[in-house]
Amino acid sequence: MVGRDYEQGGIIKHGAMMINAVSNSRVPHLSVLIGASYGAGHYGMCGRAYDPRFLFAWPSAKSAVMGPQQLAGVMSIVARQSAAAKGQPYDEEADAALRAMVEQQIESESLPLFLSGRLYDDGVIDPRDTRTVLGLCLSALHTAPVEGTRGGFGVFRM
Repeated sequence: MVGRDYEQGGIIKHGAMMINAVSNSRVPHLSVLIGASYGAGHYGMCGRAYDPRFLFAWPSAKSAVMGPQQLAGVMSIVARQSAAAKGQPYDEEADAALRAMVEQQIESESLPLFLSGRLYDDGVIDPRDTRTVLGLCLSALHTAPVEGTRGGFGVFRM
């Protein structure tokens, strides 16, 4: 959801308010990654950067700082501008190979088993067990005090 229409519609302002609310809330956060979760949307929905008490992923989940095609496109733009600044011709074949390699790498490294193996989340769960797992998490939260929660809200800029 990037572009002039969304920006004029206030998506950036509302997204910033969402991130502010998540980062300053005092309740324990439980997150379940279900589908693709990239970039600021991932942060706004309490991704690992916001230290949720529990974060689980379904087998269908994907997570990365940027989507594979978007990252490959950004790298291509940077390389193209660098070649133009040096007055050198741009190698389109090398660009296509780089894009394919980046997309393949990000696609494989955004899968839930890869991320869980890197201890990014608390485990990959069967979607049918989601209610049970969240119930166990709520039970654990109920019996243990919440330490280190942030207090208050930051400044809301309208």
